[in-house]
Amino acid sequence: MEEKLGQQSKLEFENLVEDTSQSLRTTLVSRHQQFDEFFLELLDNSEKSLNNMFTRTYGKLYMQNSELFQDLFTELKRYYTGGNVNLEEMLNDFWSRLLERMFQLLNSQYHFTDDYLECVSKYTDQLKPFGDVPRKLKAQVTRAFIAARTFVQGLMVGREVANRVAKVNVAPACIRALTKMLYCP
Repeated sequence: MEEKLGQQSKLEFENLVEDTSQSLRTTLVSRHQQFDEFFLELLDNSEKSLNNMFTRTYGKLYMQNSELFQDLFTELKRYYTGGNVNLEEMLNDFWSRLLERMFQLLNSQYHFTDDYLECVSKYTDQLKPFGDVPRKLKAQVTRAFIAARTFVQGLMVGREVANRVAKVNVAPACIRALTKMLYCP
């Protein structure tokens, strides 16, 4: 009888833990999915909006050079989804590539070697061709993407923790204590 009550206690406890953690797991999964969809939608909308605005403003000139911006958004998505991307380095590279491209476009009567263009981009900090915009944008983008990536990863870790807790083996001493508490002291 004592063994039967012990098994009943264990089963009830496991079911209780499973039911309780199921609600938590479901919440974490749905919140992760909602946030992930929302953030990726915002990123897609930003890319489309920037593309539309630059296409209207600069027309063919932008369209011929739009891969710079497409690459930027691809890398931002890759960072957010957990890719091995150094955000600061990637943004610095974007501004350097943009400067090189604009330098060539504004001085189209000349032909520049890759070494010359690389030299120009090395002095971006001193020249500040875009003013303070790269520094401000880098700070805002970095802060937003680190927070979003950390949040979404936290939701995934929370779900995994809840999954593992639901599968915890109950020790014999715990079963005896549960039996005493629930059925027969």
